Amino acid sequence: MVALLFVGGAISLMSCEDTLKTTDLDDEKIVSRTVRDMESLQSENGVKKQLMRASLREEYEYAKPAYEEYTRGIEAIGFDSLGMPASSVVADYALHWTERDLWELNGNVVVEGEDGQKLYTQQLRWDRKIKKIYSNVDCKVEQDGDVLYGVGFEAADDFSRWTFLGVTGTVHVAAAEPTADSTAATPPLHEESPETRVDSLTAER
Repeated sequence: MVALLFVGGAISLMSCEDTLKTTDLDDEKIVSRTVRDMESLQSENGVKKQLMRASLREEYEYAKPAYEEYTRGIEAIGFDSLGMPASSVVADYALHWTERDLWELNGNVVVEGEDGQKLYTQQLRWDRKIKKIYSNVDCKVEQDGDVLYGVGFEAADDFSRWTFLGVTGTVHVAAAEPTADSTAATPPLHEESPETRVDSLTAER
């Protein structure tokens, strides 16, 4: 069955398969619905807010708490106030606890922020109710030519503010121009500095 849904400002085009409840099985392990080739567009006042795609979604409505599982990966695109693409996230696997609107993404997670920042990690949680993303595993962020590594990360989900713990990274600096009487070799502009470590790093725009 192919369904076109409009609920709470969300339009979804998907192929659905309802799964009958079997009394011989543990209710919490039953897949209540399977959705294939999902594409869901959320909007507010006629302006696009988010597009989500997944080739497979399995719903466990009898579980406590209820959740959705995306075993074949997921992609989400966020839009700005003009309805233009502004941010994105992809992952190989995802869990979504529907009541809390809490996501856990696993495997090759890549988040791109509105200003071009990119976050790479293997595990990430995204709390949509408080608009926050965070991770407790190794992370890497690329921004303005710099690369930062950390263990432990949290940010606003639009990357307007983010904090690393246990940071290492490289920062690009401009070398001084050579003088006429200088005999020392001058390193090229934008040479990477040696790796440095700090306890934490916070940034905001």
